[in-house]
Amino acid sequence: MTNTIKYSLGALGLLIILFLTNQRSQNSYNIEGEPIYTGSDDNVHRILFTEEDKNLELVRSDTTWEITQADSFEVKENQVEKIFDRLLKVEQEMLISSKSEKWSKFGVDDSLGRHLKVFDENDNELLHFIFGNSGQDFQHNYVRKNKSNDVYRTNDNVYFLLNTNTTYWGKKPTPPEPPKEVEN
Repeated sequence: MTNTIKYSLGALGLLIILFLTNQRSQNSYNIEGEPIYTGSDDNVHRILFTEEDKNLELVRSDTTWEITQADSFEVKENQVEKIFDRLLKVEQEMLISSKSEKWSKFGVDDSLGRHLKVFDENDNELLHFIFGNSGQDFQHNYVRKNKSNDVYRTNDNVYFLLNTNTTYWGKKPTPPEPPKEVEN
């Protein structure tokens, strides 16, 4: 074997070792999050959204959802699906702060944040989180579990889903069509 081949094989081996070391180092930077709700969707019976002095309550009756503040509205099914597919699946990605003095900076204090409360059929609270949307990051939100000081960044922006407007969640039912007259 010539010296050129020996040096080339040595350089190739060194590159492979450097590549594998870099891969292991990069994998340590992956952010692992956990969803805010890990229970079954069937356990969710009532959802309460609160923002300042406004609130909206969705209650499940068998397989349909109702808005308690506007019983004349039909709930938009696609909006309810977003609760289960996106809002309850949002992950707490990265711990931002553990100091309660910084809650207002992230919008997760009790008065500034939007509250999400989920209850089961026996009216037991399954979860209570406070979401904030402060700062320039439009792809993420900040979230804090009620009675906890820890503020996390979420992996998705779900702030708009915590809407307390009845028209966001419901629509006026379409009136039935009048029967067509039959000509003889």
